[in-house]
Amino acid sequence: MTDAGLRWLTPDWPAPAHVRALTTLRSGGCSREPWHSLNLGDHVGDDPAAVAANRLLLQQECQLPAAPLWLQQVHGCDTVELPVTPAAISSCVADAAFTAAINQPCAVLTADCLPLLITDKAGREVAAVHA
Repeated sequence: MTDAGLRWLTPDWPAPAHVRALTTLRSGGCSREPWHSLNLGDHVGDDPAAVAANRLLLQQECQLPAAPLWLQQVHGCDTVELPVTPAAISSCVADAAFTAAINQPCAVLTADCLPLLITDKAGREVAAVHA
């Protein structure tokens, strides 16, 4: 149930080939106005079923190796190291995620902010920061 197909931007950065990164655009999801259309945030009043469908669509269309852990972002300076235990997911209040785990997506939500994407030269560690 997409309106114009999921679209995203791929950064032009000197990351190793096995490190993938993208920033989604608003089109291609199933959220209704005023969140039209690819809303991934579950904290803004959108229909939870639409947000869940959008998140699944992102994982499928972008061929993510796993579902991202969606942080409870607060415009702060805390970070979360991934992966976390299932019991700790609800307490992931942070504005950045980092990992050295293979196939572990790091994700941040941005609207009027920017994502800062970081990796070491070998691509052994990656991070996504809400800035």
